[in-house]
Amino acid sequence: MQPLLLLSSLLVSIWLFASWICSRPRGARFTPLANIAEGFAPSTKTYLADAAISTRFLVGKIGTDASHVALAGVSDIPLGIIADEAAAAEDAVMVRLLGVQNEGGIAIASAAITAGDLLVPAANGKVRTLPGTSGTYYILGRAIKAAGADGDQVEFVPSFPMQRVVP
Repeated sequence: MQPLLLLSSLLVSIWLFASWICSRPRGARFTPLANIAEGFAPSTKTYLADAAISTRFLVGKIGTDASHVALAGVSDIPLGIIADEAAAAEDAVMVRLLGVQNEGGIAIASAAITAGDLLVPAANGKVRTLPGTSGTYYILGRAIKAAGADGDQVEFVPSFPMQRVVP
């Protein structure tokens, strides 16, 4: 009995779909269907600074809580690039989150960087090239323009922070 019910419901579904297709005006285009966006992942987010930040484009990490940001160090998991300066703690700063940006970014180099190098956090929120020495590093992007020295801006293609263990 169930195979007969299944077959009849399949035939009714096909008949309804075919009648819907035939009832449309000639030349009419199909309406694309999609889920309604309930939310989205923003590429920037506002955080409160844990301390004063004197330079723009430094790498940030999650601070004392989920609403604060601090400068990332060598072994920290980066959150994003802090696009603002903060005169004091608790000042609001905009952070360009890594992994959700659809455009390139700017960071501050801690030493000379060559175009094409993989970038990881350095001390005090700066970036450096992925070292060849053993350790655990978090790659945050690839440089697309060179930086000559410490404090220079380096353009890079950001990525979601990926852990790399160098043996």
